[in-house]
Amino acid sequence: MTMCRDSISPISSFGIKKNVPTSIEYEGKKVTVKVNNKLLQGEFYLPDFLKTVRTTKGNTLQATHLMTDYLVQLCESYESGNERIPKGYLSMFTVAYNLPRKIIHLGYDPVAERKNILVERLKHLRLKENRSQSYIADAVGVSRGTYAKYETGINQPDLATLVKIADYFDVTLDYLAGRTN
Repeated sequence: MTMCRDSISPISSFGIKKNVPTSIEYEGKKVTVKVNNKLLQGEFYLPDFLKTVRTTKGNTLQATHLMTDYLVQLCESYESGNERIPKGYLSMFTVAYNLPRKIIHLGYDPVAERKNILVERLKHLRLKENRSQSYIADAVGVSRGTYAKYETGINQPDLATLVKIADYFDVTLDYLAGRTN
């Protein structure tokens, strides 16, 4: 099959050999997938894998931009390791290049990370004040069980409750959300 430089055809359409495991690692996570292309077999760091996939296909960063709808500069930053790679980008990339979807698990989830920051900060602030969950719950007008779910990340407080928590601890909402230190 002959393809032009910026072709968007699936990765499995070239260099076919037997499926061989490929390990891809990123931020302490690792997945193993089977690929057909010899150049993609072995062990990879995720940014290197993304670049190898793109260049093996003969695609430019512009082509990847068009396939993923992410800015060329972001595509380049992800491949160079200068920016953290989000799951959203990996979702688009795996579809565009016909790669196994399990690669998406390597990316980070900005929403989940913000949720974890809130969980960590709530617990840190409470322990710093040497207070119980019941005490803080009473101070902000929720049950102890509800407050415990905030600290474990099972539930998230609504805006009114977040304001009460921020006021109680004398911190900003931006601090609770992880936008400032």
